[in-house]
Amino acid sequence: MSPRKGPHPRSAKATAGPDGVVQNRNGSRGRIRLGVNFDGIREGGGTPPDPNASVGSRQVVEITNFKLAVYSKSGTTLLRPLTTQTLFSGFGGPCENAETAFLGDPEVRWDSLAHRWIINQFASDPVTNTNRLCVGVSRTADATGEYYRYEFGYQTLPDHPKFAVWPDAYYVTATAAGSLFEACAWDRHKMLRGADANQQCYTLPASTIPLGSDLDGRTPPPRGEPNLLINLGPTDGRLQYWRFHVDWTDHARTTLTGPQELKVAPYTRACESTDPTHCVPQAGTSQKLDSLSYSPMYRFAYRNFGDHQSLVVNHAVDARGGVGVRWYELRLRHGRPVVHQQSTYAPGPTYRWMGSAAMDKNGDIALGYSQSSSRTHPSIRVTGRLAHDPPNLMTFHETTVWTGAGSQTGSNRWGDYTSMAIDPVDDCTFWYTNQYQPADGTGNWNTRIASFQLSDCHAHHHQHGHSRQHDHHRHG
Repeated sequence: MSPRKGPHPRSAKATAGPDGVVQNRNGSRGRIRLGVNFDGIREGGGTPPDPNASVGSRQVVEITNFKLAVYSKSGTTLLRPLTTQTLFSGFGGPCENAETAFLGDPEVRWDSLAHRWIINQFASDPVTNTNRLCVGVSRTADATGEYYRYEFGYQTLPDHPKFAVWPDAYYVTATAAGSLFEACAWDRHKMLRGADANQQCYTLPASTIPLGSDLDGRTPPPRGEPNLLINLGPTDGRLQYWRFHVDWTDHARTTLTGPQELKVAPYTRACESTDPTHCVPQAGTSQKLDSLSYSPMYRFAYRNFGDHQSLVVNHAVDARGGVGVRWYELRLRHGRPVVHQQSTYAPGPTYRWMGSAAMDKNGDIALGYSQSSSRTHPSIRVTGRLAHDPPNLMTFHETTVWTGAGSQTGSNRWGDYTSMAIDPVDDCTFWYTNQYQPADGTGNWNTRIASFQLSDCHAHHHQHGHSRQHDHHRHG
């Protein structure tokens, strides 16, 4: 729910050519069959809600600004929504004290190597000028059980923090002052056993906050593989990246290298010629919504297939008189990302933004996002593709998860992020979380959680380097 500081960051403009990778029609595979589809947290207090969720061995945990809830995989509420600072009850300091501290921008992730939950949000007390990231690590696979609790300190408000699961650390990025961002590593191994844990940080210049590569699946990256940080490039037609490798025994050997640039198909950030903050139209109101097109959208999902390593990420771009979702599958070649496939999903002139993408164990990609236009209320939609489909295409027909019955008035802030997560049990069921409006208004949002599969969960594509042992939990 972060208070945005100053104008939107803008890239040094180099005029991008026309977008040559627009997908302007629906895929031929038919609609996606949804599994469970239920209402999550509603009216958590802040706008935007920052909805995201993750899936564990038996539970789904959803978090929004100020609220946290736990559900069974059939949609039953196991822990009704409670305020996030409940997790820090008795901990002291700004993490616990919602009276004086400003709390927000939370995320939840399942650590698929350790079978634990990690929860993070910022806490800032302007009176004492204390700025913290408050982190809970579950002691077991049960999200309703006990947590080891941590706070990490910063000079300025660590706004829009995004953390990523990696074997050697939990990597986090956040804004620092001005056009600087903070990239930090938290000592994961110590946090998993509740020991005192340090962080190692770098402050870097960038136009906006990068995302760290975030592990899905049970196969860790090759030993010593750096965490990859991705960002939109200084020009529209490039991404930029850094490689962050932490050494806990000898801090002098910790390295962060970059930025380096990765050439992609030219794009124009959504509404950059007008105003990305007041850009997305809605039915029945003149209030327009923020496209957040200056930033890559959560998550930067990583998967190791054995014979290759893939990452998926997305952002909002101009397309066909509206806005589309530019998505990429990157692969690591000698530790460096290369574009394996890329496309701007825009099958019809409307506004699609606030995307999140992930990959299952078969290499299928699912993409969820918000959709709105001057004739429609914001809705939640998904699409996807199978691993061996023709490249650069979402081959499933666009599928509506939920259609809002209202538009958001009184605020341009929408989402800030959504999340596509993968079920660690079958490594194949996707879970998507986003927001919608049950009626016109502001602060009266609902969230929706839906699951689906794109292909047979028992399929084993040996050409993807899978082996049977991946069906057994491997502990990190």
